[in-house]
Formats: sequence, C-alpha cells, structure tokens
Amino acid sequence: MAVGLLMRQDWMLRSALLFAMLGQTATAIADADDHRRAGDVLRFAMPAGVAAYELWRGDTEGVWQFGKSWAVTLGATEALKRITHVERPDRSNHESFPSGHASHAFAAATYMHRRHGIEAAWPWYVVATYVGWTRVHAHRHRWGDVAGSAVLAGASTWWLVEPAGEQVISVIPTVAPGLLAVHVHARW
Repeated sequence: MAVGLLMRQDWMLRSALLFAMLGQTATAIADADDHRRAGDVLRFAMPAGVAAYELWRGDTEGVWQFGKSWAVTLGATEALKRITHVERPDRSNHESFPSGHASHAFAAATYMHRRHGIEAAWPWYVVATYVGWTRVHAHRHRWGDVAGSAVLAGASTWWLVEPAGEQVISVIPTVAPGLLAVHVHARW
C-alpha cells in the first residue's frame, strides 16, 4: 500500500514537472502566438526537464544514461541528415531527415519510458509529438522525418538506458529439501 502511494506521488511529481515546463512554453506561445517557437523552446526544455528531475531524485546513474542516449540520438540524427540529403518541404536545404527538434523531444520521452515505464512517459510522448507537429506545421519536416527521430531515440534509449530499480547482476540463493543452489543472473 505504501509503495503504491509513493509510486503515485512520484508519477504526479513527474507529470507536474512536465506541465510546469508546458506552462512556461505556453507563456512563450502567448507572447509570440507561434507554434514554431513553442517547438523551439520544448526542444531544449524536455531534455533539461528530464535531467533536472533525475538530479532532484538523486539518480545520477539515470542522468548519465540519459546523457549518453541523448548524445547518441543527436549524433545519429546529424549523421543521417548529412548522409541522406533529403530536401526540406520548404526547400531551404537538404537536411530534413530526421528532425533534430523531434530527436531532442523523443530522446526525453523514450528515456522516461525506458527508465520509469509508460505511465510516466505518456505525457512526454504527447509533448514530443506536438514538437514534431510544430516542425511539420512550419513546413520544415514531413511526418516521416519525425517518425525517424522517434525510432532513433527509441533505439538509442533501449540500448543505453536501464529501467530504474533493476539490478544488472543478481544472486539468488535457493534452499529447499534436498536442494541448495545459487542462481546468478547477469544482464548487459
């Protein structure tokens, strides 16, 4: 019962942090009345919010894992932009695939999913999708560019991030009538 209450309070804190970031972004939107600006702000606010949340929790391992995953996602995004040479819908250059803004946003959302579960991540996915929509709406990307960013972020996150609370190595002694055993489980 107490564990369930703590989990609900933790989930509420994560959601409150996200919605506080959205409140700050809404202020920027109201001033500029511009979805593109909102996407620009959320591009950095989401990863900063994830890092701040994990630091507040004292999860330095989570911050490290998020940093690695985020860096790999952004590196792969920039490499693919230069390799694929996909023209943007507004014809401004040939760096449309994948979307850098969406890569930032989905790196945060997929980290929250992998580290803390879908219950904690779904609001982050909603906001990441909104960031992608702002890029499509501004004619800077197509939905395929946004989807490519989500796939890159997901692959990087599932490769580099461990779910919170899971041990990498566990040793389980087993004692039963006529049996004495030690099970060692390692995950990498």
